[in-house]
Amino acid sequence: MSLITNSIDGANCTLQLNRPDKLNALNSEMYASLTSGLEDANNNAAVKTIVIKGTPGIFTAGNDLADFAASVRNGGTFDAPFALMRAMLSCTKPIIASVDGAAIGIGTTLLFHCDLVYASHNAKFQTPFTDLGVCPEFASSETFPAVLGSHKAAQMLLLGDPLLAAEAERFGLVNQLVESEELDGKVATVVAKLAAKPDDSLTTSRALLKARNERYQEVIDREAKEFGRLMGSDEFKQKLENFLNKK
Repeated sequence: MSLITNSIDGANCTLQLNRPDKLNALNSEMYASLTSGLEDANNNAAVKTIVIKGTPGIFTAGNDLADFAASVRNGGTFDAPFALMRAMLSCTKPIIASVDGAAIGIGTTLLFHCDLVYASHNAKFQTPFTDLGVCPEFASSETFPAVLGSHKAAQMLLLGDPLLAAEAERFGLVNQLVESEELDGKVATVVAKLAAKPDDSLTTSRALLKARNERYQEVIDREAKEFGRLMGSDEFKQKLENFLNKK
């Protein structure tokens, strides 16, 4: 069974994280499938919108720490997420996120690069980077303060405190909250509205809204440098082992 299901229905491509037994934790294989799925959809003239979703009750637990640890033990870096980041930033079509349950780590940071985000009332957003001994990624050091304000950003990125669904809607990270069983229907309605728009107008308007993507790539590169440095530290390696042993 594929860990990422890629389906096209009309003018929409849905990329679904499909590893519920592991809380949809993202490993290298899943990152590669998400990246290629985004790129393929972006290059498909028949596709107008892209939906990223999890499974009922869980969006994603973030990085698969065992996969993460294997990369570190082998003396490498965990580069797979950065290919996904580049694919999202270079995408020219609207990306809609459908979030039910927890969105941890990159599960939260990627939402700031989606065009529209719809979530259930039991959604929760958390970025425990400092708990693991690393730092913000996916330009979250800039997108979080811009959307949430500097103090709420610090609460999430320094303290690692969660942002609950109602707060996420109030701060503007989430467009609308609905009941879990209504989430697919809500996203389908939004997809249909976007599909009915004139192609050139939609693409041009989105490009204007995404004018900061070049700047975000610079921020991602700066964060990646620090992330890689921290991954080489003894403190990070000990934190990672502690997390894995707790499991």
